[in-house]
Amino acid sequence: MFESLGLSQEILDLYRLLLQQPELARQSHLRELCATLHLPEIEVENRLDQLRGFGFLASRWDNSGEEYPLDPAVMFERLAAKRQSMIGELTQELEADRIRAGEFISAYNRFLTQDLVRDVEVLEGVDKANLRMQNFHPTKSLWALIAPAAHQVPSVSRENFSDHRIMARGVECRYLFAESHLKTRGMRDYLHYIAELGGLARVVPAVPFRMVIFDGESVALSIDPDNSKVGAVVHHSKAVVRMAVEMYEHYWRHADRSFERTPEPGELSGQEAEFLRFLVQGATDEQVARKLGVS
Repeated sequence: MFESLGLSQEILDLYRLLLQQPELARQSHLRELCATLHLPEIEVENRLDQLRGFGFLASRWDNSGEEYPLDPAVMFERLAAKRQSMIGELTQELEADRIRAGEFISAYNRFLTQDLVRDVEVLEGVDKANLRMQNFHPTKSLWALIAPAAHQVPSVSRENFSDHRIMARGVECRYLFAESHLKTRGMRDYLHYIAELGGLARVVPAVPFRMVIFDGESVALSIDPDNSKVGAVVHHSKAVVRMAVEMYEHYWRHADRSFERTPEPGELSGQEAEFLRFLVQGATDEQVARKLGVS
């Protein structure tokens, strides 16, 4: 019950005991409370602090400094309201993401119906796509969105990191990786190596597809988000590139740059929040696993 907010069974048991025997909440009865719980004083104090953190204990009106447990009907209603607020925020974020995705798709579809084929390159097959990528020579920026299936962690060396030559020219290089990458052996060393070379790397809960933006003027996308071997499509249209840049900046602003952060008690992790979003969208377990890059 309310585990997502950090409320453990041990804290609930203590709360129930204090409701049944409110005198045990008094400081003068601390030893008796410890004996009842068969716990050392430091552990009991820790659990009492957690109860206070949830607002389950309040000071008595007579300013005696003593405490008493609040009515559970009031407290659980507060917790329910807090949980509802979290769900509401997730729903709003989901709706904002769906709107952005819809705008991106609309811009993409509008572009595909134009006769100006000079603004798009279709590269069928992974070999053609790789050759074309090597012919890009950005002078200002390279922003990459790396999907889990599209990236294998190489050994940490300049020979295995082709972008080091681009960085050496002073080009701003940004990389967004899916959170599931952090579980791959050697990935954290790889991220730190990128930072040592002057690159910027952040982590997001999920990556929808592979994408690279060159100088904010061209964007390369996988033709099939689930199979990079199909090839790539390169867009030079200002409308499509601008939409890609805006989407990338949105992901970048909400990405984690520490690679080490763990959620606070009761806080949803990035992947958990994405999991809820995908469920709301009606995704299957297989689709969710693929999007999050987990098995």
